[in-house]
Amino acid sequence: MGFENFRLNVVVRIFILSIILLALVYCVYESLYLRSVYVVIALIISIIELIRYVDKTNRDLTNFFLAISQKDFTTTYSEQGKGASFSKLYSALNHLTNQFRSISEEKEAQYIFLSLLVEQIRVGILSVDQHGEIHLINQTMKRFLANPNVKNLDDLEVNDGDLAAAFRDAKPGDSHVVKKTIEGKIAPLTMLVSEISIRDKHFKLISVQDIRNELEANELEAWQRLIRVLTHEIMNSVSPIISLTATLSKLVTTRNEAKVGFSDPDRNTLQKGMEAILSRSKGLHHFADAYRSLTRLPQPQFQEVSVSDFIEKLLLLFDEEIKQKGISVSRSADPHLKMTADPELLEQVFINILKNAIEATDGQPSPTIAIDASLAMDNRVIIMLRDNGPGIEKDVLDKIFIPFFTTKKSGTGIGLPLSKQIVQIHRGELSIQSEVNAGCVVRLVI
Repeated sequence: MGFENFRLNVVVRIFILSIILLALVYCVYESLYLRSVYVVIALIISIIELIRYVDKTNRDLTNFFLAISQKDFTTTYSEQGKGASFSKLYSALNHLTNQFRSISEEKEAQYIFLSLLVEQIRVGILSVDQHGEIHLINQTMKRFLANPNVKNLDDLEVNDGDLAAAFRDAKPGDSHVVKKTIEGKIAPLTMLVSEISIRDKHFKLISVQDIRNELEANELEAWQRLIRVLTHEIMNSVSPIISLTATLSKLVTTRNEAKVGFSDPDRNTLQKGMEAILSRSKGLHHFADAYRSLTRLPQPQFQEVSVSDFIEKLLLLFDEEIKQKGISVSRSADPHLKMTADPELLEQVFINILKNAIEATDGQPSPTIAIDASLAMDNRVIIMLRDNGPGIEKDVLDKIFIPFFTTKKSGTGIGLPLSKQIVQIHRGELSIQSEVNAGCVVRLVI
């Protein structure tokens, strides 16, 4: 039929069907049995064609949903010549198809962008599920692996056993360094771990970064700072020794050339000069001995320590000085709070910190020191020591952990660097925050 309007097509088909029914009745009434058979066949064909035509909308809807389920957004439907209601239906279907196509193209573009981004960044990225299957790995991570085509952590264990074990044992929030031989050189790789869940599937996202360049740059900067401090300290001691030695040598040479003995003033000058040389030599020896103490720390003997008892014991050491200077000391620590540490080594750290705090409060109208201990989210102990001293200038604050750097006339400059080193072998953190006229806060995490 050449009709396009759905209602008109249905009416025409029903009309034809009615004519065939009338023809069938007529043939039966006139006993035209052979013609009746032909009419019945025509009737059956007309009924089937009517049903097929009416079901066309259902087939279109079925095809639409199948196409959507298979992510095929190319199917479109003609919106003209089917009546107002069907035009609206097919217009809605086409609109949905266009929306799904737009969303699909946008997701595809985002996926391509993120894939390129993941491939271009200098951080290695690896994603594994709870079964150890690798779902995502970028080119940077592949460069860290002996076999870049691994599919799961079991394959990784063949050539990179240590790295595979580190990936398996890593927990969310972990941040530690793994050493890996890359191109014949040992490279420190810093590893960060997080977990994500997608549709009831859990994935471990691991990022790995080669920090050789950063460590080498920091190491070079540290050496340069140390050399400047060492050079300054040594020159301060050697220059007067050289000058004084030259003066005494000239005095002795002059007397020998004149072949005369030393007068009492000359002997006095020699005596004082030798004492000065001896004093500066002892100072250099003390300086060298202090430097040696930074490089020869004993291995820590870890044990469980009560934090509150530890703090009270330290305050007892400075009890007399605190009373004499009228310092108000407050402390806050859960009596059940414990930490794992070497108490003797850690005492050196707190003695340095507490001594600095006491000295910082000198001259303050109401000197105060506050010590607070608490448990962090990662089950480590945080100890905060605050004072209301004059604070530390920013340019000085950046240098306080440099060995031999000191702003005190009688200071050696090894107290805080030594404390930092002791805390590091405890795998802890030591930091200081301060502003001028705002006091100082020392934060220790063990």
